Amino acid sequence: MKKSVIYLFLLLYFFTLISCTSVAKYNRFIQTPLSVKAMLQDINYVERNLWKMHPDLFLYIGEDQLKTKFDSLRSTIRHPLLPNQFQLALAAVLSQVRQGHMTLSPLISKFDPKGKDKVRYQKSKGPFSQLGFHWQENTLYLSKNGTADSTLIVGSKILAIEGIQPQNLYTKYRPTFTSDGYNTTFIDQAFERLLPRYYQLELGYRDSIAVVFSRADSTYERFVVRRFEAPEQKGKVGTSRAAKEKPNKKPSEKSDKPIEKKSDTKKQRKIFGYNTNLKRMSKQLSFPAKGDSSIALLKVVDFSYGRPKEAYRRIFDRLELNSVQYLILDLRGNLGGRLSDVRELYSYLVKADKFQFVQPAVISSKFNLPFYQVKGLPGWSYPVLSPFIIPSAVVSWAKTFSKDGINYTHLTGSKIEKSKANRYRGDLFVLIDGGTFSAASLIATNLKVGKRAVFFGEETGGAASGTVAGVLPVLKLPNSHLRWRFGLMDVKPYYHVSEAGRGVMPDVSIVRNVDDVFKGKDPVLDKVLKIIKRQ
Repeated sequence: MKKSVIYLFLLLYFFTLISCTSVAKYNRFIQTPLSVKAMLQDINYVERNLWKMHPDLFLYIGEDQLKTKFDSLRSTIRHPLLPNQFQLALAAVLSQVRQGHMTLSPLISKFDPKGKDKVRYQKSKGPFSQLGFHWQENTLYLSKNGTADSTLIVGSKILAIEGIQPQNLYTKYRPTFTSDGYNTTFIDQAFERLLPRYYQLELGYRDSIAVVFSRADSTYERFVVRRFEAPEQKGKVGTSRAAKEKPNKKPSEKSDKPIEKKSDTKKQRKIFGYNTNLKRMSKQLSFPAKGDSSIALLKVVDFSYGRPKEAYRRIFDRLELNSVQYLILDLRGNLGGRLSDVRELYSYLVKADKFQFVQPAVISSKFNLPFYQVKGLPGWSYPVLSPFIIPSAVVSWAKTFSKDGINYTHLTGSKIEKSKANRYRGDLFVLIDGGTFSAASLIATNLKVGKRAVFFGEETGGAASGTVAGVLPVLKLPNSHLRWRFGLMDVKPYYHVSEAGRGVMPDVSIVRNVDDVFKGKDPVLDKVLKIIKRQ
């Protein structure tokens, strides 16, 4: 029942995104200046809803200070602006709230191929999707070469793409996004992920891009073009079903093993969560010390994919079977995800028989919370969804309560639970960096303040004291049509952290330099392994 409701909401939201407006009309809108009156109305809309719906708006900025910034923005709106020019100005104000989950997305032009071309483009890879980027010390590097051009060397500096230097993009777009609080370790990783979007905003839809690289003392230019799948050779003379099979395969070699392997792979992906963007499992267990099964490495890429209950049960059963004494939990680059997922992992790591993962979340309004959760949906959907919204509202109200004049709601993990019987009790080491964010920072805080683990790496991008997330509605601004996302719940870890605005700090600080990244070296993991071997 719960899944069907979620799917219905997602379906309706999907149709809202692709509703009636044609691609041509949408692209024209992006190039049509907004009137001063329209922009002022959108600013007022954002300010009004922000004050009303946000549960902890003035954690990192004073109320008067934020009001002044909105007033200053209104005073600068004197001439018509394009929607994305307006987005730059408004997003820069919203970033001052310093809540990393809050985003105001620009409008990106679309390309709508027709007929046979539509299928070709759907199966193709654009220029940017073939390249990987690494941003460090104000320099952009090539971190992946997915093109057919072997002369592109991973680790090369990227000086410009279509004449646009990445440093100029950083200067332009950096004010529009933020981490949680005051830490800066999140910023570089966020920028390199957003970089293709920024170039698309500047260049529009491209089938090819000219990239200027620098390697050693030489500078050279290469063109990266869209890659289309080779057309199927249907009806071609000499082509048969047998010809499509793998060469040198004898009939006697046929067995059930390939089918079983394919089935097993599919099942493994469902359980451990296959991240299609990163092309790897969400949860990966390995043994990094050759010939020593007492040391295990659990890499959790995210808390968004897979079946956590079954995945963690299998993982920790294997740890117990191998009598693992030293577990390394790698949370680097983990941007968070489902609270139920990270809570499940935590239940296998605590030493106590009982635990509580998070505190009840602070909310702005007990009565309005269910309606805020669906506020981003179009008006026509409410009558259709009323059979689901009303029961959902009742459940939501049942979870809320007030204490000392503050409104709260219970979350997954906000009540005392039993730890797992086969939980891990050995030594625990946790690897963190600026990409450790949201739910990943919550578990990092509990393990650090609860003195359960030793931490290596760099300060997390997510704040140690918690984050405003939980439910994240997406509101469409009335005139600019920009999409604005923000959290409705102030989610705090069970263990209290007095200093707001900084991430979880490592016990041993280690930062990978550029050479380490491209030579495949991992000084953080190496340091932990050396310490373990000395014990």
